[in-house]
Amino acid sequence: MKTKKKRSVKDLPSIRPFIRGQEKDPEMKVLMDRAGLRIEIARAIKTAREKAGLTQAELAKELGKTQAQIGRLESLKDKRLPSLELLAEIAAVTKKRLVVDQPGIHFELVANR
Repeated sequence: MKTKKKRSVKDLPSIRPFIRGQEKDPEMKVLMDRAGLRIEIARAIKTAREKAGLTQAELAKELGKTQAQIGRLESLKDKRLPSLELLAEIAAVTKKRLVVDQPGIHFELVANR
């Protein structure tokens, strides 16, 4: 009986050539850039919240939102980009700088001191 060789991640072909090919399509590039921006914003929110020592529920309460709304922002389940007003409110509540740095986009929101 022949045994199958287990394949590891290293055995799989690289996705990089596929991604490079997709980036040449202008519509796909816009979608990929937007996805990257959403990831950066989610990280910035979570980092600020954690550095402030707040739970999702505590941050939500301060913002007049639900914990589920904050959870969706941090987990990328919400496909929409949060407004600058909401990001500024998060910076104010956490008293932390929210930094988003993506190719072609860089912004920092800082709470008024």
